[in-house]
Amino acid sequence: MFITLLDTESHRIFIWTADIFVGAGSAKPNTPPLKNGNDLRESGYLIAVGSRTSRFRRKYKKRIPFLVIIIIFILLLLAFIIISILYALAIHRKPVRTCRSRECLRSAANLALSMDLNADPCENFYQFVCGNWGSDHPRPDAYRSYDWFRDKQTKVYSIVRDFLNRNSSHQPKPVLQAKDMYRACMNTKELDKRGLKPVITILESLGLPPFPTFINVTEDFDYSAYTFDWLETVIKVKTQIGMDVLIGFDIYTDPKNSSVYRLIMGSPETTNPFPSTHTERKRHRRHFNDLKSYIKEATDFLSKMEHKSSKSDEEDEKVAEILKIFYAELMKLFVLEADGLKSSKLSEIELDQNVILAASEYFETNRDLYDLETDNTTSELESSDDAGYLIIPDYTVDEIQAHTDAVVESNNGTASPIWKKYLEGLFNISNTVLDFETDKILVSEPDLRYMSLMAAYVSKTPPVVLELYIWVKVVEVMSVHTTTELRNLFQRAYEQSHADDSVPPRSLHCANAVNDMMGMAVSYGIADRHFINVTKPKVITMIEELKDSLAHLVGQARWMDDNTKIATYQKIIEMKSLIGFPDWLLEEGKLDEYYEGIEIDSDKHLENLIKINQVKTRNVLNRFRGVNNFSWATDPTEVNAYHTFQENTITVPMVMLQHPFYDLGLDSLNYGSLGTVLGHEITHGFDNFGRQFDKNGNMLPWWSNSTIDSFVNMTQCFVDQYSSYYVPELDDHIDGKQTLGENIADNGGLREALAALKHHLKRRGPEPKLPGFEKLTPEQLFFLSYGNLWCGVSTRDSLKADLEDEHSPQQFRARGALQNSAEFARAWDCPPGSKMNPSKRCIIF
Repeated sequence: MFITLLDTESHRIFIWTADIFVGAGSAKPNTPPLKNGNDLRESGYLIAVGSRTSRFRRKYKKRIPFLVIIIIFILLLLAFIIISILYALAIHRKPVRTCRSRECLRSAANLALSMDLNADPCENFYQFVCGNWGSDHPRPDAYRSYDWFRDKQTKVYSIVRDFLNRNSSHQPKPVLQAKDMYRACMNTKELDKRGLKPVITILESLGLPPFPTFINVTEDFDYSAYTFDWLETVIKVKTQIGMDVLIGFDIYTDPKNSSVYRLIMGSPETTNPFPSTHTERKRHRRHFNDLKSYIKEATDFLSKMEHKSSKSDEEDEKVAEILKIFYAELMKLFVLEADGLKSSKLSEIELDQNVILAASEYFETNRDLYDLETDNTTSELESSDDAGYLIIPDYTVDEIQAHTDAVVESNNGTASPIWKKYLEGLFNISNTVLDFETDKILVSEPDLRYMSLMAAYVSKTPPVVLELYIWVKVVEVMSVHTTTELRNLFQRAYEQSHADDSVPPRSLHCANAVNDMMGMAVSYGIADRHFINVTKPKVITMIEELKDSLAHLVGQARWMDDNTKIATYQKIIEMKSLIGFPDWLLEEGKLDEYYEGIEIDSDKHLENLIKINQVKTRNVLNRFRGVNNFSWATDPTEVNAYHTFQENTITVPMVMLQHPFYDLGLDSLNYGSLGTVLGHEITHGFDNFGRQFDKNGNMLPWWSNSTIDSFVNMTQCFVDQYSSYYVPELDDHIDGKQTLGENIADNGGLREALAALKHHLKRRGPEPKLPGFEKLTPEQLFFLSYGNLWCGVSTRDSLKADLEDEHSPQQFRARGALQNSAEFARAWDCPPGSKMNPSKRCIIF
């Protein structure tokens, strides 16, 4: 038993321990009687707690300093270890850097303003990246669609305009001529003063009357007795203004030997040799060079409007009426200019009736001849060998004549010699003499059919109608470069066919015209002198990394046999690149050599255009016997990039090496934008069409048959994927077969650029963070940059045009390639089965 006592005065606690009996029959002696607390203490039964603690303190008093020293030592040791670890981490882990350069800040702002953060990147990445792009980049009225390519091209024209407006005397002659040409274009007062006389003078030199004879301003005109040498006029049109009418002709490098040139004939290709008032958006595309005859690009917009297959019957009829009125008004203006009414025995009402009849006749003739072209086209691979390589036949001029004569006679027409006379007429202005026994002409099967049916059609068409047809074709492309009245007439017809379009400012139109006709001279004036030493080496490095990436991807491809892989490596190694502008551009005297023979008058705009075309035509004819020097495929001021198959070369103009395609501040952004563009062009050398040209640019079999079979089977995945893309605005789908080559290039370019970026960052080290995007990885920034590349706004009409193009519409170019990228799904942590992380992917390279 324990009794605890509390001494409140001394604050001590005492415990009274009673006797305890343990076990049976045993006990301690009885406790003697105790009188007070002292007795208890003395007896040992009462123990003071304080007293015991004192003894403990005395016992360990000497040990306390030692313990304190140990604890302090341990704490110091721990602090030393922690500081050492932090120091080691500080050495091996540099602090996060944020890029604050002008380029980074601009790129960050551009991405932030374009993005729609409410969109799910795994469901609709295009909306996520570009959802607000349109509000930040409103579409100008002059364009049916607006994107980065057009935005940049418009700014280039503004830069060109400002340069051409500046006075300067210490420039090469061609640069001064470009400025004179711009002044002539801008001098609308002089253009109005001269009226239509310049056009009438040119018509006379071509063997054409001031207005069509078909109008018949006299009552006693005998159509049956009228004669007209249509072939002689067609020759003059080609040699004097560089335009194809009825017959298409050019000189290209030999498909099987890219070092020499060949003659090519077919349907008209250069239907408008002058700069267009409405410059259609130039798509990011490959450059066919010697195969342009297979893919026609009509620049005559009115002719294109006549034949839009996507239009309904009601729309067709509306457009037909618009065009007939346009042609009637055009012809009547020339009748009035030439004082046709003075010699006319017709009343003005009767004259108007004749003019309307002439417009209708031209419209029908134009439609007939256009149908001869379109009804005889075939796909590129219809004329091919067993391995799928194109076969381009060549013929002597006599063989072509014999073939077309047979077709003419079978169509109840009267055959006449055409082709030899045509070629002789062209080369009369050159230093070249043709040998018709050995100089064979390349003519595709569709073009040969056109030439035969055209000859049959012409043989049965009255001469007065042929004259009408040629007259309107020529005047149509020249008239817009004359008076304000004719420009307005032209513009009204265009706006009635394009409700959402308007004419661009005159200054930009003239800047475009000068840039189109004298692009190298303009490039000299705006070229960055530091480009060669600063930008170009970086782009060369990027291209080499992209080529290495493609070679690595080819090495992983199981569908290619070893021999084809080796040939592919060789082609990659031999692939050349033209970057920025020609090396000779800034060399003294070289620009004068390039434009030798061109003379410009600051008061004669139309004549300036014609003189330039005459020199260009003569130079093309003179190069026939020469050796291909692999010249530039485009001017340095064009916002585009090209792959020239027959030269195994990619061309990257200098304006593509600036914002928004390059110089974005971070490598992840540069590789996501320009890197994918360059990868696109590199891949074109091995896509559905480019694979037919070997490392020297010759159309010779270099893939094995088994590899081609595997390739064709794999392409079906892309055809099915892109054909499934639905365009709700048009209630239509993309043509996956038509866009196959470009889709393969898009996908290959993306994979190559991403692999090149990873290699680049591994070699160079981590890059800084982008302001406002610090949480994103370089891979995520790469994909953001790629998606942003295709931001744009479109109207319904522009989407119609996109569906007829060999490229997919903008948003599907981004969507398709990213859906096929497993790296994209990992970077954005997209769950399996989401739109941007499908279970099936299409991959070739």
